[in-house]
Amino acid sequence: MSVVSVVTAAAVIVVGYRLGHRPSAWRATRRRTRAARHTRPHAWLPTAQFMTVFLMLLAAMFAAAYDAGN
Repeated sequence: MSVVSVVTAAAVIVVGYRLGHRPSAWRATRRRTRAARHTRPHAWLPTAQFMTVFLMLLAAMFAAAYDAGN
């Protein structure tokens, strides 16, 4: 597997993830009506999910590059 195909696959996965996790209008309206203290912990959940997927893809690309170099 070449590095270009790994980077392309990673880009497709990340873009698909971000497009699939857009908040809908009713959720955005509902979140705005809640108290700021109540919504603050929920704001980190999508970011944590995205960073987890991003780090896993980065580790996979590093492993592929290391394997290709040896």
